[in-house]
Amino acid sequence: MLLIFAGALLIFQPWALGGMHLWSQYIAAALALIAFIVALIPRRYTELHHAGGALRLIMWPKLLRFPFFWLGLIYFGYVLIQIYNPAWQFFRLGAGWAVMPIKHIAWLPHGVAGAPIEMMNGWRTLLIQITPWLLVCALWVGITRRKSIRILLTLIAVSGTVLALAVLLQRLTGTKKILWLWDAPASYFAGTFIYKNHAGAFFVLIIATCLGLAWWHMVRAERELRKSHPGMIYVFMSLLVFTSLAFTYARAATMLGALLLLLAAIGFVIRLFFRKSGGPPPIVSALTTLIGAGFLALCIVSFNTDSVWKKFERLTEEDAHSSITQRQLSARATFDMAQTSLTYGHGAGSFRYVFPKFQQQYPDILHPRYFHKKSGEYRYAKQRLFYEYAHNDYVQLLAENGLVGVFLLGSTLIVIVIAVWQNFVWRQPALLLLLAGPALVAINAWTDFPMHNPAILVGVCGVTALTLRWATLGQKG
Repeated sequence: MLLIFAGALLIFQPWALGGMHLWSQYIAAALALIAFIVALIPRRYTELHHAGGALRLIMWPKLLRFPFFWLGLIYFGYVLIQIYNPAWQFFRLGAGWAVMPIKHIAWLPHGVAGAPIEMMNGWRTLLIQITPWLLVCALWVGITRRKSIRILLTLIAVSGTVLALAVLLQRLTGTKKILWLWDAPASYFAGTFIYKNHAGAFFVLIIATCLGLAWWHMVRAERELRKSHPGMIYVFMSLLVFTSLAFTYARAATMLGALLLLLAAIGFVIRLFFRKSGGPPPIVSALTTLIGAGFLALCIVSFNTDSVWKKFERLTEEDAHSSITQRQLSARATFDMAQTSLTYGHGAGSFRYVFPKFQQQYPDILHPRYFHKKSGEYRYAKQRLFYEYAHNDYVQLLAENGLVGVFLLGSTLIVIVIAVWQNFVWRQPALLLLLAGPALVAINAWTDFPMHNPAILVGVCGVTALTLRWATLGQKG
């Protein structure tokens, strides 16, 4: 039951338009809650006997010993204080809206009152963030077998690869509709992700998952003296996903994905040709490697990647102002916002309401800029730009939750590092490759907002929890 509901959640959100809509967030939270409840149900293992007969496991004590559970409870309590102590009031103003400061308890965390959940508010932020928290707790408490972990990781890898294949097929057919069925907004590129950079970050996570599973199958084949193994299938899957990643035109994600493939390839070659025994013969491995390289070359030719390079060139040269400069300025303005309430922040989900006050200090991110042909110079349009996200997850986290919120969420990273060290993850390349996905997405979050995409957030948390749980079960076994 845990595999069914946790697997359904991990597969559902990427296909539900990245989980960016309210309806999909309700469904995801419900799946996570069910998985959490199922994980706490006592277990009875009839195949494991001890003095009293079949082994019966009581699950909830493990939850109470899980630091992430308590850190999450404290953080959500912190957000609730922000919600019930508003410092800003949202109100409609004709066809638009505005916020104004109101009286509040200054020494407590504060937020924004009256903001509609359809746009964003503290309650919706809680809904989005409580989903991965419930999932991680469920996986950590409920999973007791390494095979279950591999099943869930395989589901993630296969689902992501099918989604990448759908992107390539949409490119070949030239459709402008979401999965050939539904009308798409102007920002739509392909697949089920509306924003191309979100698709890029998600595919980096899938590539790392495929490579981690490939390495594990290779090592097991060597240990069991097998002449073949399914690891190369996962390598082919990672190459297919990377081809799709290139067509997202997400520069940072594509470079990170290419770096990951390069490092993994070097590691694979060293392992294949310098192992002592087991696994396929070196000549077979060499031929398989050549086939993999040929497959990637075929993808490059078939999908006309000249357009990809031209797109990257244009993005680097012509769009340097609208992309790189604006991201830097928006991060700077967000940091200005953070400094006005550095301890507690302005409240979860408050960015899009409070940021315009600080956006006014930077003309390049206040109005869109265009090239005026007659004068031969750049000018600013009258309409104002509206930022829903800061394009830097860390600065936005500081602005919304302050140093207290950063400390609470940053403590999770400390827990992860301790778990990596205690369970010798750094000695296990397969687990390192699996963790490389979340790590690269975290790097990407410095120049974008992948962690504000529910599908990516759930995927990163799920893969991290599964990998660390695999490590702990490995130590026990």
